Amino acid sequence: MKNSRKPFPCASILGSFLLAFTLPASAAQMPDAYDVIWDSPSDNSRGSMPIGNGDIGANVWVEPSGDIVLLLSKTDSFDEFNRLLKLGRVRISLSPKINLDKASFKWRLNLAEGHIYITDGKTKIRVWIDANNPVVQVDVVSETPISVKATTEIWRTEKRKLDRREGGEREETSCAYNRPEKKLVNPDIILPHGKNEITWCHHNLESQWRANLELTALGDQVDKMTDPVLHRTFGVVMRGDGFSAASGTELKTTKPTKRFSLQCFALTNISDSPQSWKNATDAMASKMDSDTTKRFAAHSAWWKSFWNRSHIYITSGADAKVVSEAYILQRYVNACGGRGALPIKFNGTIFTVDQVFDADFRRWGGAYWWQNTRLPYWSMLYSGDYDLMTSMFDMYTAMLPLREAATKKYYNHEGAFFPETLYFWGNYTDDNYGIDRTNKPDGLTDNEYIRRYWQGGIELVGMALDYYDGTQDKAFLEKTLLPLAKSVTLFFDQHWKRGDDGKIFYSPAQSLETWWSAENPTPEIAGMRYLIPRLLELPADAQTKERWKKQLADQPNIPTQVIDGKTYVLPADKFSNCKNSENPELYAVFPYRLYTLAHGDEKVEIGRNTFSVRRNRDNGGWQQQPIQSALLGLGKESQQLVSQRARGKAGGYRFPGFYGPNYDWTPDQDQIGVFQIGLQYMLMQCEGEKIILLPAWPRDWDTSFKLHAPGKTIVEGEVRNGKVVKLKVTPESRRKDVTICPAQ
Repeated sequence: MKNSRKPFPCASILGSFLLAFTLPASAAQMPDAYDVIWDSPSDNSRGSMPIGNGDIGANVWVEPSGDIVLLLSKTDSFDEFNRLLKLGRVRISLSPKINLDKASFKWRLNLAEGHIYITDGKTKIRVWIDANNPVVQVDVVSETPISVKATTEIWRTEKRKLDRREGGEREETSCAYNRPEKKLVNPDIILPHGKNEITWCHHNLESQWRANLELTALGDQVDKMTDPVLHRTFGVVMRGDGFSAASGTELKTTKPTKRFSLQCFALTNISDSPQSWKNATDAMASKMDSDTTKRFAAHSAWWKSFWNRSHIYITSGADAKVVSEAYILQRYVNACGGRGALPIKFNGTIFTVDQVFDADFRRWGGAYWWQNTRLPYWSMLYSGDYDLMTSMFDMYTAMLPLREAATKKYYNHEGAFFPETLYFWGNYTDDNYGIDRTNKPDGLTDNEYIRRYWQGGIELVGMALDYYDGTQDKAFLEKTLLPLAKSVTLFFDQHWKRGDDGKIFYSPAQSLETWWSAENPTPEIAGMRYLIPRLLELPADAQTKERWKKQLADQPNIPTQVIDGKTYVLPADKFSNCKNSENPELYAVFPYRLYTLAHGDEKVEIGRNTFSVRRNRDNGGWQQQPIQSALLGLGKESQQLVSQRARGKAGGYRFPGFYGPNYDWTPDQDQIGVFQIGLQYMLMQCEGEKIILLPAWPRDWDTSFKLHAPGKTIVEGEVRNGKVVKLKVTPESRRKDVTICPAQ
């Protein structure tokens, strides 16, 4: 769709029409209107509601029998073969049973306080995962005494081979051991029960880590590092006052009671035995405050603070409710799984359910894929959810020594590259690297989609720059941003030779996964041209700055062509062998924001020209069209694209915040991550000191918003009939940097 609006007719907010004000309490409302409320039970886990504390999660549902079921998960529960396993399933049975009559039965996801409330009028049940402690808790209050049975249902009961048939579990086994006989599922362990507790765990008795490093010619690194897989142990200790253990898998109340609490403590660590893991879990639990009222108050305060950080509430116009709901529920899902030891998994996060095989299965397995992993995280910058980004940065920073060693081994130069797909310890997956190494040089992957797909490291640094701009966190600058930036840019400086013109000649290369043969691919050049000027503003050492200046001067021009007087960005100077469906040329719009509204008329027109002839127009999964259209100021098109995404909910799932599977799995974090980023950029775009409001905002969407900008700045206000009618900028000194575009 061609947009005829002039590129940048934005007005300064210094005009007299806009006055400073204090936002009313209603503008900072909690998202109560978007609570998920059901009045009937669900048949299975596809009818579950998600809860989490950032690390531990649970899919919760009430079955037609009246039983309450919890499918427990954790962000770092990786088994011997790099599968992110569930912790287990807990079934809670009440006697007398919950009355499921619609007149009295309700269950509700309370977003403001992060818990699920279930009631039939006489019995009241609260399921929550403490935002500040590693415990899942079920609190029950009844008008009449009831008996309770809590059972763990373990499905990993014996060693079995993964289904390797076409369409079977083979879809996730590319991340397993490099020996076929090791495509296995190992059983969980049920520990001896205590008086009022039962315990189960998964204890890794073998590891693929050493074999993986040796396969990839990095065996000399084994003695320099610690195996993160061997003896990794994760599980649950479930206990409750007034309960007794009937067996190793079942707790029962000792007598009918009107009130009880059941607690599930979860821990992942490296332990030499299940018992030592149990001892550590007990010690962890003993440090927790036993006062439930006090802990729940602190838990609620965390969630209220989370919701008060930022919001986008759209109150009128086409798809207003579904778009607001999608944005709010995904922020909630991000918070449920974004504060763990390891990053959010793009293919289901911690809320996969029994869909095809069992709840452990996810298409594309346990590996981290940069193109997919990044998308939920870009949206966290404008929402101010910086604490949810820590695990992602920490994982990639921890990988840096191994990636530097790999660069030296494979290419005999300095710096670091990050493969597109990798294990959580930072190395190629076995199958992607190639198990049979006969007559293959070290570093050459069997998987040609990712053979020279290394530009993710550039984007990682770009995101780190935005994070630092937003937080001004000096410790992050020193420990994360500068080490990553120095090493990644050094790789791209040394890996390719200079041409006769003195410019870096990126060849052999590829342009993302789409063009397997490329010279001077746009993502690499645009990335360097976008990052290095920003890096030069950082307090780096003089030697590094001189290298960055020369590296910037040595960059070739971004590949373009002119047709009928119009300039278009190309995927590369030369490109062929198309194998995927990305638009690499539009990486110069996002994530490397060069041809955008913020850079003026000439640049945005080139971006719009390029967008108008894009080869791939799909609007699902990791495709970036809503983000790019917003950055180009195409309001109506952006509205259509984000609305389409918001409506594309997962078929067969009851929770309205689940999407997928699209290219990946359900709940798909890319589908909705792109939606969030696009919606934010429609409302606000920041570049350097600029803060641009309503750059691609539709006139018929009234909204109240609160978003975060660089320089520890918060921008909040209200839009009515396409105009900003209220605005507050904190600190006030940043008001001068704000411009407002007319809605479209």
